[in-house]
Amino acid sequence: MFINMTSKNDNSNNNQLPLISIPEDLWDLEESHKRIAAKIADQMTLDSINKVHNTDEFVKEAVIKAREKNSFPLINKGWRPVTIILLGGTKVTISTPYLRIDWIKATGRKHKKRGKKGSGIYPVLEAIGIKDRVTPATRSEISLHTVQSASYKEAIEMLQRHGLSISVSTLERIAIATVQEDTLLRDAALSTAMSIPTLPNGPLAGKRVRLSVDGGRVRTRVKKMGRKTKKKRHNFKTKWREPRIIVIDILSEDGSCDSLRLPLYDVLINDADTIFNVIIGYMRLLGAKFAETVEFISDGAEWIWDRVDRLITEAEIPESKLILVLDFYHACEHMNEALELCENISKKERSKRYKVLKEKLKRNPDGVNEIIQELKEIVDKSRAEEMEKILKYFEGHMDHMKYALFLEKKISIGSGVVESAVRRVINLRFKGNGSLWKEKVAEGLMHLRAFFKTGRWKELILRVITGEFILPSFEHQG
Repeated sequence: MFINMTSKNDNSNNNQLPLISIPEDLWDLEESHKRIAAKIADQMTLDSINKVHNTDEFVKEAVIKAREKNSFPLINKGWRPVTIILLGGTKVTISTPYLRIDWIKATGRKHKKRGKKGSGIYPVLEAIGIKDRVTPATRSEISLHTVQSASYKEAIEMLQRHGLSISVSTLERIAIATVQEDTLLRDAALSTAMSIPTLPNGPLAGKRVRLSVDGGRVRTRVKKMGRKTKKKRHNFKTKWREPRIIVIDILSEDGSCDSLRLPLYDVLINDADTIFNVIIGYMRLLGAKFAETVEFISDGAEWIWDRVDRLITEAEIPESKLILVLDFYHACEHMNEALELCENISKKERSKRYKVLKEKLKRNPDGVNEIIQELKEIVDKSRAEEMEKILKYFEGHMDHMKYALFLEKKISIGSGVVESAVRRVINLRFKGNGSLWKEKVAEGLMHLRAFFKTGRWKELILRVITGEFILPSFEHQG
């Protein structure tokens, strides 16, 4: 159906419109109109920003709040010009109030050198969400494309299609600044959660909760100190690091992921104790103590299971509510390794026995003991010592391998959720051939990508532009 969007008196305007005769003409016309619309939108945004600056009451209140919020005394240095980037790519210079730290009153001595981030703030801009010289929507688009695209180059090309032409350094600067602001807020909130009683009405209260943790791999680049090469560069060494991802999700009655709830991911490249500090902080912050049940599922990594008791003591999750599960498929891998040691039976027979033992482990209430006994009987004596190590693995996790009971109670026995998170958040963006990352950059961008992949992008950006921690919600965001 053809819809005529012009009035009868618009014939003169029609004569002024460019003629199109081939598809490329229309495409070019649409792209041109999109750029024009973006510039018009930028002008409207700028008018609103100027209107705020012309409101004396708002300006005074913003200055007062900035002084109250800052722990150092601030000097009013008047109005200063500052260039900001708008969503349509327009770079505008506006005059806005500038406050600088009074280093004489703060430290009793002159501050001779300004730090990397400067010592001042723009209170009116920050009051409306403009930080790091970008508007909130501009920050969101730059940071989102940085972690959504396969590379910085691709991100810049995609942003250019939206009219945002920026350099790689600006792209990385905005993304990293966004990460730093959000992780500071997160760490402060988790630290507070450790020192106050767990709230009984948290988002996880009364819910069936699943907690998973697993590690990925990323290759980092570390600069070697010393003389530079002939090309005036420092040599560097590469090192594989293990980013660890935390997944918290709410389950439905049948034990599957509740499709009406958002999961929560977070990623850190840090030591095992720090990872569990974050896990425990989240559990306390979200009210896991008052959940219906908390299912903890993971592979057999020692760094995980050596610290899991802290969930009972420090996260205050009652032992009666905490269900510990060793991933069934990792258990099967160890069982297969054990059968490989039984060289006194044929490969065909080992394969047949593996299928039988796998079913016993999954279906029999006492499946673990049956497997241990059978492996002891069929092992080649020359490999008995190696078998003993594997059997200790099964004996140490007997309570975590009650798969028949777990299935009966509709409890997950596979860690596919966290393994999928590792693939989607880490591997598909940070583990490409030839990819070398600065550790802090990789960790920060993984944090952003985790929020993007779980549908929590708006939550993250709101925290950054308001400077206030928003308690994670598991409801879908508009």
